[in-house]
Amino acid sequence: MAKKTFYVKGMRCASCEVLIEKELLSIPGIVFADASLPQGLVNIEYEKERPDLKELNAKFKPLGYSFSEEAFKEKNDGWKTLLIALSSITVFLVISQSGLSSLINVSSESSLAAFFVFGLIAGISSCAALIGGLILSLSKKWLEDFGKSDNFTEKAKPHLLFNFGRLISLPLLGSTLGLFGEKIKMSPAIALIMILIVSGAMIVLALQMIGVKSFRRIRIALPKSFSKRLFRNQKSRLFEPFVAGFLTFLLPCGFTAVAEGFAILSGSLLKGFLIMLFFTLGTTVPLLFIGFSSAKLLSKEHLSERFLKIAGVLILFFTVYNIDFQFGISRFLSEKWFSGDNVFNEPIGPGAANVQIIKTVYEGARDIQPNSFEIKAGQPVRFEVEVRTASYGCMSTIVVPGLWNRPLALKKDQTLVMEFIPQKPGVYQIACAMGVPRGTIKVVK
Repeated sequence: MAKKTFYVKGMRCASCEVLIEKELLSIPGIVFADASLPQGLVNIEYEKERPDLKELNAKFKPLGYSFSEEAFKEKNDGWKTLLIALSSITVFLVISQSGLSSLINVSSESSLAAFFVFGLIAGISSCAALIGGLILSLSKKWLEDFGKSDNFTEKAKPHLLFNFGRLISLPLLGSTLGLFGEKIKMSPAIALIMILIVSGAMIVLALQMIGVKSFRRIRIALPKSFSKRLFRNQKSRLFEPFVAGFLTFLLPCGFTAVAEGFAILSGSLLKGFLIMLFFTLGTTVPLLFIGFSSAKLLSKEHLSERFLKIAGVLILFFTVYNIDFQFGISRFLSEKWFSGDNVFNEPIGPGAANVQIIKTVYEGARDIQPNSFEIKAGQPVRFEVEVRTASYGCMSTIVVPGLWNRPLALKKDQTLVMEFIPQKPGVYQIACAMGVPRGTIKVVK
């Protein structure tokens, strides 16, 4: 029995180890293979003839791996990768902050087409950060599992399965919410814990994709022996992306939480199902674009390595962005937004002349009720929000852009007061600090 060590280029995650070992053991004569992501090499044991380097490269080239008897030299083109990643981030931020959410206002009585558009907006903003980042982090593994064929449809299969899982789980959740209401709603605190766990895993995977060697030692995967038994064939691997998509209902973004709230308010199994179905269909369009794009780029050898690094940078950004989105870190660090007490008192008071008083109540999944108001321009307004339950995540603030621009934190057992004098007629969105709509104030002459 002879031994040989080859350096391997292209390993980015623990799944790469399992795939390389499996493919090597399928070669006649090789009886043992042990790939190491941290070291970037594979140790093999073989009988008779030593595996030919050219044949190994020919076999693994379609999978995005290169073998060598000497350590590979790293290319110093990080500035190009960073430039492309920063350009992509800029486009995302411009879209997210463009105020698209203000173009549509939904309620439990809105049309299904409105919820589709609402989902479409979510898919290019907050859902792109959370679910899109997850897709990018899983794309490399899925390509290894499904990318042997030159058929693009085959490579796109895991992304179809992932979104098919979402199209089943979220509408089922909607129907359950519509039937039973708040009784079966998952605790927001548990959802945030799940987001933190997934975010931590995504950060590690992103740093591995970028090529940070110290993080290659961290293995986020099932034990090799278990993985090989569990996913011995292609059919069993089909469940991985489907299950991943199905479980995304545990990771709701702000838009998803709003849609779930309207499913509850519908009070109907069928209406709750349809609300979440059309919302999810809307999010699926941009998420499929992200998935198909990653499958196409990863399958091209000359683009694969650079794309992985770009995707790693994007995943890091998306993860940090989403953590801030959910927990409002930047909002609480901003003295401009949170200086002083939430109750902002001016000379305008409940007993002042000609004051228009509008009131709403915040209660968890029901959000604010009522959520639609009409006031007159040129007259002082006192907008009171009675907070009856604690709020978490990105929906834990309230703001009315154009009327009241300083987000206030929704704290249990407090009554928030916003006092202003509207000047310009129009429809103003009541939203969270990240722009997720929760109601409207119509100003008339």
